[in-house]
This record gives sequence, structure tokens and C-alpha cells, in this order.
Amino acid sequence: MFVDKNNICNFAPLFEKRDALGQLKQYILPFSGLSLGFHQFHFDLDEKFFAEFEFNEFEKARIGVDIDLEKQERMMIFNFAIKGIVNVMCDRCLDNFDFSMDGQERLIVKIGEEREEDDDEIVVIPENVHQLDLSIYLFEYVVLMLPMKKTHPDDENGNTTCNPEIIKRINQLSAPEPDPRWDSLKGLITDN
Repeated sequence: MFVDKNNICNFAPLFEKRDALGQLKQYILPFSGLSLGFHQFHFDLDEKFFAEFEFNEFEKARIGVDIDLEKQERMMIFNFAIKGIVNVMCDRCLDNFDFSMDGQERLIVKIGEEREEDDDEIVVIPENVHQLDLSIYLFEYVVLMLPMKKTHPDDENGNTTCNPEIIKRINQLSAPEPDPRWDSLKGLITDN
């Protein structure tokens, strides 16, 4: 998302409250001063970064993001390599565990007449914009890397590494108790 102090109200509601010039100013890339060609950047994200977006799914986060930027005359191509660990709550046993993430994302920023976001990967920004707020993209990329159901990974034998006491209790509660009303029907089954 580009930073335009006069037009900040047009941003998505999730991002309206945050101060683009506050804690997240280190993620604003002033691209107009960059020469044409390739550039590299690195950002470290932790739980404080995600707290800026009022996202509290992580107890801890240690994520490194390497960005390869190819700046062309009227376009920039960003390739994001995201790798790290976030501490999340297991949806099965409710204990926290470290979830490893490793992924790639790509963003194409074109220079046009007005701002457009018709595609997840392509953004058009006006010619008068000279900086790009990468924090929103970094946030979205990491959050979208999380699975819908977060559970402890299985060990090398395929067994769960969840809290064994909780798993035992879940198994006890999920085992169906036989219904005595059906016992009289068991004698009706005959072998043919």
C-alpha cells in the first residue's frame, strides 16, 4: 500500500487506525531514489510488528523476510522470501508450539494514472507516489501462510506430539457409549 497522508482514509478498515509514520515507518520504501536494476532488502518481523495490526495470534514471532526488488522504468517486481517461526496455540490440545513457515510471494507494482488493486499480485500506483508501505504486504503474506487448523506436527512415526493428557481425555470423551436399545436388534442378523 502506498503512503499518501492526504488519502489515508481510502485504505482498508483494518489498516485505517495504524500510524504509517509511527512504529512501522521502517517498512516504508522510498523507491523514487533507487536506481534502475536489482536491489535487496531484509526485514525482521516479531510479535511487536503484528501487534501494530492488532493481531494477537502469536505469542512470539521470529521471521526474516528477504526482498529482491527489480526496478524498471515504470514497474517494480518484488520477490519476497519469508522464513521463520511463530509460536501459536494448537487447535487440538491448546498448548503452544513453534510453527515453522517458509514461503515465497511476489508483488508487481506498476506506475499508472491512479491507484488500482485488481489482482492479488499486481498493484497500480499513481505517478506522484514515491514510497511504498511494505508493512501491509508483509503482514498479509505471513498471516496467509498459517494453516486454517494449527496443530502440533506429527513425529517421525506419524504420532501426534500434542499434550498426551489432553489427547487421552479427548479420546475418552469422543468414544461412543453403546446404546442398549439396539441390543435387541443384534439377534435379528443371520448369516446367509
